[in-house]
Amino acid sequence: MVRVSEILHARHHSSGGIFSVNTIDLEQFNGLSSPLALLDNFRVSGQPFGPHPHAGFSAITYVFEDSPVALRSRDSLGNDLEIGPGGIVWLQAGRGALHQEVPSVRGGELHGAQIYVNLSMRNKLTDPQTMYMLPGQVPEWRSETGDRVRVLVGAYGNVISPVKPVEPYTILEAFVSHGIDLPLAVGDNTVVYVLDGQLEVSLDDHIHRLSSETALAFSGTGEVKLAAFNGVAHALLLAGPALNEPVVADGPFIMNDTAGIRSAFHRFQSGQMGTLDAV
Repeated sequence: MVRVSEILHARHHSSGGIFSVNTIDLEQFNGLSSPLALLDNFRVSGQPFGPHPHAGFSAITYVFEDSPVALRSRDSLGNDLEIGPGGIVWLQAGRGALHQEVPSVRGGELHGAQIYVNLSMRNKLTDPQTMYMLPGQVPEWRSETGDRVRVLVGAYGNVISPVKPVEPYTILEAFVSHGIDLPLAVGDNTVVYVLDGQLEVSLDDHIHRLSSETALAFSGTGEVKLAAFNGVAHALLLAGPALNEPVVADGPFIMNDTAGIRSAFHRFQSGQMGTLDAV
């Protein structure tokens, strides 16, 4: 049996013409999106966020291929990266790290997806690590009918991403011109987020129609069929093992209890997460 959520519409908000975001309210999926903790489609043309800490989860930024400029991603692990359109950076924060991400060109508009993936209790304090792929390094799956799937993390068909987080997770970017199949693994929660176009999601003889800036979540085993209508559908497909654990989030930290949050703040304030000057 597959559990299916209601279709959610992204909420839009912006800040002073510098930052604009469409966000999916994952809480409305009633647990069907875990371990996914944040899913945003954003555009930023300034520097609204200075260096800041994360702990207890992974912070992922994917730069869409249509982004006018690249991403500059810096962290307290010593990385200073330029990730061009079509590239991805995965900060596995674990016990804690600082980072700052800005458009590579001051005043240029960066278009990307911000994704947070929670870590299980056993890996909350794992060593922080930064993994990334430049645009030309992202493997792709293509069908004879013109469908294209960029395998950012995880696998699709026989195409495997070199990004290997401490816990399995899948992030695919799909351009569906005809139709593709999406297998559902035992114990996984899956989220389909349509960024542009219209997509039919067929499951157990039921068809769910998604339009631009809508999302659907499901859990169970089987296979979902995704078919475009009225042109090409552009979507993010995200899946991973559900975490049936307590979640306590406070600012930049996601832990299992308040003691974990206090400990993370202590590590940050005492410099154990390193240092990072603003650009």
